[in-house]
Amino acid sequence: MSYDLKPVHEGYISHSDKEIGELKSSIWQIPFKNLDEVVHKANRYSTLGVDKLIERGKQGSFAKALFHGFWSFLKHYVLKRGFLDGWPGFIIALGNFEGTFYRHAKLTERQAGWQLPKSEKVMKKD
Repeated sequence: MSYDLKPVHEGYISHSDKEIGELKSSIWQIPFKNLDEVVHKANRYSTLGVDKLIERGKQGSFAKALFHGFWSFLKHYVLKRGFLDGWPGFIIALGNFEGTFYRHAKLTERQAGWQLPKSEKVMKKD
């Protein structure tokens, strides 16, 4: 077995000729232990995801960032029934909004070549 080297959503590669079996019991997935992890993951994944958007020829804009973020929230909270998980389901959906919004906002930032404005050297007044 090995993993591919994709920076986001890496995949498992089986090198066996044997058929993949099925688990007989559930797996508990704990997606985060606290809000700090959710925020860190959203920032990290959004930065890594910009290159994937560029590879797919996507163009960024403020409106697209809002739309994609809002759609991601709806998908996770409503369509995937995250609301049934209470507070954790809301936090996961909100984290997905945030990561998706930031990914498209960072794409816009990169494509526009945003830079800090030039400023004069700050001098201490005597």
